[in-house]
Amino acid sequence: MKTWLVVALLLVSGSVSAAPKKASKELPSVDPNIAVAKTHGGKVWVSTETIPTLEGDALDKWLTAHPTNGELATKERKDRWIINFLAVFKKPPAKGPMTVQFVDKKEPKVIVDQFSPQTPGGALVYQEGYDLEQDNGFNKGHTYLIRVGQLIKKKFQVYATGEFSLK
Repeated sequence: MKTWLVVALLLVSGSVSAAPKKASKELPSVDPNIAVAKTHGGKVWVSTETIPTLEGDALDKWLTAHPTNGELATKERKDRWIINFLAVFKKPPAKGPMTVQFVDKKEPKVIVDQFSPQTPGGALVYQEGYDLEQDNGFNKGHTYLIRVGQLIKKKFQVYATGEFSLK
């Protein structure tokens, strides 16, 4: 009888001590860019230079030091601009691919170009590169809006916007 009681106590104590270990593994990871999202959320930075991959305070300092509305000049070819952009969202997007739209500021209802890279969303900061070509409707002297978001139920949900001019 005493043996059964000892075995039962060992089984109960073993399952109780295992429960906290399992719960500690399920803690959600914290995005290091929460403070950046509060300060810069909803904005997109566009550059022909490489945008560094930073997080937290270092990213906040970089964003503060660089304007969101830039003028982009061609480098190698006169009919194409190779850009990098960084979007900061106010809240994390849904899981799934992001969608990027470019529209001429003079005609904001007409989409000049749109692409959906297979890079999944989910983080507060989204960074990608793209080529703007004259063959696709991009022209010198024009100002464009960039919208970064997701297609949800066949509607485009905008998370961040920016503006740039082509020289």
